[in-house]
Amino acid sequence: MHYEHTPTHRPTNRPRTDAYTLDTDASAGWREEYASQGVDHAIATDGGTETRLPAAGDRVRDRDSDDGDELVVVETHADTEARECYLDALDATVADVNGAYDAAAPVVEAAYVADVEETLDGWRSVEDLRDAVSFGALSTYTFPADRLAAAPGGAWR
Repeated sequence: MHYEHTPTHRPTNRPRTDAYTLDTDASAGWREEYASQGVDHAIATDGGTETRLPAAGDRVRDRDSDDGDELVVVETHADTEARECYLDALDATVADVNGAYDAAAPVVEAAYVADVEETLDGWRSVEDLRDAVSFGALSTYTFPADRLAAAPGGAWR
């Protein structure tokens, strides 16, 4: 399952008051673990295969979805773990609602390509997407990074 959330991304020490609540120590631990392996911004997926995080603008698919809908990455939060990304609408974290995935994985915001094309006919850049999100015209969904895969026919840039 994926869930829409309010795209508010700012660190806070107040528990569960924003769409994102960050624990910088936990995030730093994730980076150190992979840095020690010589991997920059990577996560372990598919039984330990190391894969680079998707970047803004990359086309992805949800590993849990059978419908084949493509998404486009709007933002990758390499310093925010799924267990620390709070979804106000669900009163839970991204990790809580994605139990089959790594709770320490970074989170990725993405929008369905069909929604993007319907909302922004002729969009050209990630900035167009971010503007539409900030004005409330486009919804994003937050996933643990290891739940996403490159869309068929396209690898991560």
